[in-house]
Amino acid sequence: MKTNKDRKNLKFIIDDWIAIKKNPYIFFLIIILLPLIYFLVYSTGGIKFVYSHTMYIPIILAGIFYGPYIGMGIAFIAAILLGPLMPIDTITNEIQDPINWLYRMLIFIIVGFIIGYASKRLRKDALHIENLMSMNQETFVPNTNYLKKVYESLDFSTYSIITVLINNHHSIIDILGVTIYHNLVHQIYVDLKSGLPDKSYIIQSDSNKLWIMSPLKELETDVKRVITIISDTKQIKGIPLYVDFSIGASTCHSFGECKNMSVFEDSDVSARYAQINNLLYVIGDKEKYRRRSEYDLLASFNEALSSKETFLVFQPKIDLHTQKPFGFEALTRWIHPTRGSIPPDVFVPLIEETKLIHVFTDWVLKNALIKCKDMMEQSFNLPISINISAKNLYDPKFYERSMNIITESKVPTHLIEFELTESTLMINPNESRKVLQSFVDQGIKISLDDFGSGYSSLAYLTQFPIHFIKIDRFFIQNIMNDPSMLTIVDSTIQLSKDLGYKVVVEGVETKEIADLIATKGCDYAQGYYYAKPMPAKEISAWYNLNK
Repeated sequence: MKTNKDRKNLKFIIDDWIAIKKNPYIFFLIIILLPLIYFLVYSTGGIKFVYSHTMYIPIILAGIFYGPYIGMGIAFIAAILLGPLMPIDTITNEIQDPINWLYRMLIFIIVGFIIGYASKRLRKDALHIENLMSMNQETFVPNTNYLKKVYESLDFSTYSIITVLINNHHSIIDILGVTIYHNLVHQIYVDLKSGLPDKSYIIQSDSNKLWIMSPLKELETDVKRVITIISDTKQIKGIPLYVDFSIGASTCHSFGECKNMSVFEDSDVSARYAQINNLLYVIGDKEKYRRRSEYDLLASFNEALSSKETFLVFQPKIDLHTQKPFGFEALTRWIHPTRGSIPPDVFVPLIEETKLIHVFTDWVLKNALIKCKDMMEQSFNLPISINISAKNLYDPKFYERSMNIITESKVPTHLIEFELTESTLMINPNESRKVLQSFVDQGIKISLDDFGSGYSSLAYLTQFPIHFIKIDRFFIQNIMNDPSMLTIVDSTIQLSKDLGYKVVVEGVETKEIADLIATKGCDYAQGYYYAKPMPAKEISAWYNLNK
């Protein structure tokens, strides 16, 4: 019966032979070197000369690449070649004393063993370190470093790519502790490993996120198999746990596509979409690709500002009493190098969701004031309005930053107007009133944009320091065909005038609409009938024709 020691020795030998199969060319080199070195020593006069030390080379190579047993085996062969088979002096043909070559054999074998053992330990330690680096030490689930090993063993052309988000991980940690949660993640990993096909890989890419690569059969079927596995009740230390999760799925169709961590980006986006919309799973669809496109736009926006892909255009506002220009609204345009013109209603809402809105608004204000200063130098002092968002309004640095920009521009504050929507005001009315009053105290005008698109009444809005009410273009564009729209516009204009506001209508595109709103007592108008938004360089020529 074999003892543990016997099994351990046998494993060492097997590992050495496996190493030979992995590096056959080195082994072949060693076998060639043994007789070559023998003939070198023999042809240079025998063992008494220094050339005999060359025999350490194959012994060291054998120990390094193949471990202690192969190292000792090569050392034994080398000792025989330089022992009884090698004279002390080839001229006198004097034979070595046995004690000399036996001692040399012992030294060779010790060197082969030590180098082989040290090399094997180093490889074992390196493997242990590699395993530590590729394994999450809390959950004992492979991490993203393990993907390098995965890519070496991929042998299917198409894989299901699945992202699992554990939505209630914070609740589990808060109530039961982090250890229970780690045990839960490990249990989910074990269940997935046993329930999915061979050559499936499970990776923990974040504290609450698992990535799965599985040979593709049918994507929805593969997703439902994962759902079934995770949905089974998990018991951790006798505690039954409910796992709330969301799943996103996509596919990769080639080894080159799969051999990249970015292959999980699509499934991540789908899983996040499922999570936000309270769906169990989402398989890559148009929404996913739309979101990916949005992310790409955001990533390139900073560069767009600095590379002049973005620029301002200016749309005139007309005084309906004089039919002369009253001011301009600054609007942003973006010409993307590959996607062409990107409409503001596509990229502005994306930017408003991030801190980029602060950079963007500062950029708009600076460039609008540059044009305003240019118009002043040409002796037409018309105000310019810019749009600000809720995130701007509630940024504690916004007022200070904006006033610094205005001061540096040397543009009088009475030529500056901020436009914001009623929904922006309603997020935090008290804070909105406070910030807006600070700007009004400096002489800046405030305009309420798109009035009528929200739910606020004009009476409620009187608490804010507002100078202009801009009626939403939706009402204006339908005013000629819908009597109720005309009634709403008429009432809004009259009530605004009674409350002391000036009224601006947007979206005036025909002479009929322009004439109609003029009869209703509206103060200012803006729209394609008067002028489309124009580049800064065209303003002077247009103004000189219409002043």
